Amino acid sequence: MMSVALAQYAIALHLSGLETGLVASSALVGTAVATLLVGQYVERLGRRRVLIWGALLTTATGVAYATSTHLPILVIVAFFGTVNPTSGDVSAFLPVEQAILAQQTTTENRVGTFAWFNVVGSLAGGIGALLSGSTGLIDNVGSIDRTEAIRILFAAYSLLGILSLALVLRLNASSELQPSERRTGLGESRKRVFALSALFSIDSFAGGMAVQSIIALFLFRKFDLDPAVTGAVFLGTNFASAGSFLISARLSNRFGLVNTMVFTHLPSNLLLVGVALAPGAGIAIAFLLARSMLSQMDVPPRQTLVVSVVHPEERAAAAAVTGLSRSIASSGGPSIGGALLGVGLGAPFVACAVLKSTYDVLLWGLFRKVKPR
Repeated sequence: MMSVALAQYAIALHLSGLETGLVASSALVGTAVATLLVGQYVERLGRRRVLIWGALLTTATGVAYATSTHLPILVIVAFFGTVNPTSGDVSAFLPVEQAILAQQTTTENRVGTFAWFNVVGSLAGGIGALLSGSTGLIDNVGSIDRTEAIRILFAAYSLLGILSLALVLRLNASSELQPSERRTGLGESRKRVFALSALFSIDSFAGGMAVQSIIALFLFRKFDLDPAVTGAVFLGTNFASAGSFLISARLSNRFGLVNTMVFTHLPSNLLLVGVALAPGAGIAIAFLLARSMLSQMDVPPRQTLVVSVVHPEERAAAAAVTGLSRSIASSGGPSIGGALLGVGLGAPFVACAVLKSTYDVLLWGLFRKVKPR
């Protein structure tokens, strides 16, 4: 909801492209810094305490955006606040949630729990994107203009922060480590986490070359596809991806985390090449839908792998480091993908498939024998 609301707010305040980019960049840098700090110190400070701060900061962020119109204030709020300009699950507090989930589960049911965690997050994100368009409806009510309608969304964001606070306060002591286990940052698993981070960076950079905006541009240019049809295609791919999370949990329990990640990824890479080479729009759409059923199956086992191959006291830090590396690496992918479209319309998809396949082979070679703790 907020990623779209911020874009609308920039237009309503007549911010230039440079000024809007400055706010977005400030938010991304602030999220990166906060993620590093949370990953390093959360176990010493306490998980519940950090999540309480996060909920309070969410509430304050909504109020600050709703009452601020000057660029310097917006940049400062973006840096210290909890909103990022992407639609992805990028949050300084996500590693804390993953560490708590890992502690509350066993090896057998952990990947299933992470699968449901991602399903709920995907559906909630879809609802948020839908609500972001409500400003047009609110704008038609009485004397409310577009700027005030956007501020209503910011107020709703603050209310969601209060709701988050109420939920966090329900967490009990079982979500925390024992005092004797608490430590700062990574320990003896540092090399393993850095290796995973390097591998995940390859995968995330490659994925950035085939994000939805690049796929949409490909469909428009090659097949002159109607925007409404393209939107329906993406709706279908998102639902297929959400459903695949649950299937991946069953596969992971039967065949292992790394095997599920690799052997669902490799066929999805081939399907992406099929999109690039498709002679018609119907075939390209069929390949996209089929790929969406496989390409995100690695998400729950990937998150489970990170928190399962380190010591319990390192889980939050490991999730923070690997998540941050993915976020940074993905930022350069769209620009490279856009440039490759000028070389050949299918070029970014082929390059993405080659890099992702390289990542799959390396991951399987390095981690297939690593046992979850």
